[in-house]
Amino acid sequence: MTGSLLHRSAVVIGLAGLIAGCAGLGKPLETPRISLSNIRMLEASGMESAFLVQLRVQNPNEVDLDIRGVDCDVEINGKPFAYGISNTPVRIPAFGSDTIPVKVYTSVIDIFKGLLNLQGREDLSYQVRGNVRMGGGAFLPSSLPFDSQGTISVKDLSGSRRGSF
Repeated sequence: MTGSLLHRSAVVIGLAGLIAGCAGLGKPLETPRISLSNIRMLEASGMESAFLVQLRVQNPNEVDLDIRGVDCDVEINGKPFAYGISNTPVRIPAFGSDTIPVKVYTSVIDIFKGLLNLQGREDLSYQVRGNVRMGGGAFLPSSLPFDSQGTISVKDLSGSRRGSF
């Protein structure tokens, strides 16, 4: 009977440890902080233009983020500008940052609508919304939504660095 009691105690202690370990894994991830780092025109053809947007991703979590891809919508001055998706895998270290390139597409009509509002402006406001698609295991969410706002300089868009800022 002593062996049986010892076996049961070991099982109970093991289960308690497993439950406590799983509870620690359940700590929710904070959404990465994402901002527009750079934008440049890639091509214009027909009724569509393509831009390369660099998103700066900052990881405020205690664990590395294995990012499989990103999808996003970009608004300029409150108007839809472009939509894009990227399947570039990136590992963002805990408390670190990196950039993710995203090819976004916009219609020529949306560009002209946006240009009409540029006269006399020094800064443009932007908003980037989307989802970071995660890899890395069953205990992590498959995607984390994000929503970021900021401003960009009109001079930087049209100036010395050929459409990048």
